[in-house]
Amino acid sequence: MKHLAILLATAMAVVACNSQDANDLKRDVGKVAETGGRALGNAQLVARINAALLQRKGVDVSGLHIEARNGVVTLGGHVHDAAEKKRVEEAVKEIRGVDSVVNNLRISKSS
Repeated sequence: MKHLAILLATAMAVVACNSQDANDLKRDVGKVAETGGRALGNAQLVARINAALLQRKGVDVSGLHIEARNGVVTLGGHVHDAAEKKRVEEAVKEIRGVDSVVNNLRISKSS
């Protein structure tokens, strides 16, 4: 992130002769920083979810796939039974930063 800031500051200095270009660059830099921050926040939320599920009794995380985007968590993969599916969803809803859960978990036929 430091390297990106240095690169962007250098680019701003180069185009500083044109104030409109400089303003456009500042706007674009802000968008890049915001997007990077959201991506980091999404990854941190997934990490918190995984950590919580690893500690939850009756949940096997080996078949789960979890995605987060702006507080919306999508659960995918397979669980052993309906009770486990419910446990996973309930555990995820308890985590700070989760606004809603899309539960696409499937019950394994081999269970």
